[in-house]
Amino acid sequence: MISDQQMRGGVGAPPRKVLIMGVGNLLLTDDGFGVHVINSLNPIDFPDNVTLLEAGTVSHQLIPMFRELDLLIVIDAVQAGDTPGSVFRFTPDDLQFKYQQKLSLHQISLIDVLRMAELTGGKPETVIIAVQPKDVNSPSMELSAEIKAVIPKVTELIFQELKKAKVL
Repeated sequence: MISDQQMRGGVGAPPRKVLIMGVGNLLLTDDGFGVHVINSLNPIDFPDNVTLLEAGTVSHQLIPMFRELDLLIVIDAVQAGDTPGSVFRFTPDDLQFKYQQKLSLHQISLIDVLRMAELTGGKPETVIIAVQPKDVNSPSMELSAEIKAVIPKVTELIFQELKKAKVL
């Protein structure tokens, strides 16, 4: 069997461009989960092709960046009616086919932005890792204890995605 490296004359394929993006409102307790996760990842030395971004609430201004990516990993809070601290992994396609309702404060705009990116030149492979929040209404920059406790589990899921994509 011929390897990728042999097919390219001994030169390996360029590394995949990856963005790990935390979304949410840092001022509304557990709604800021994605931002807190990104902040917890900042001390880690990722390869040069992996970028961390605190996106706050998703904006159409991200479309040019999305066009340059191979993989987008989104970290968010999701209102799925489950136990606070429950962790979910899904793709935008899962939302389109399985759910007809809005599941979080951010997903609809994220899905819309991904659709716009696709219409204007391509969207990256996208994975969403989300947690069921306990409180997204109280003004606080601190996560609830149940949500803070799942940051290590979500971090491990992020590393699993990076390994699966052969980034690490």
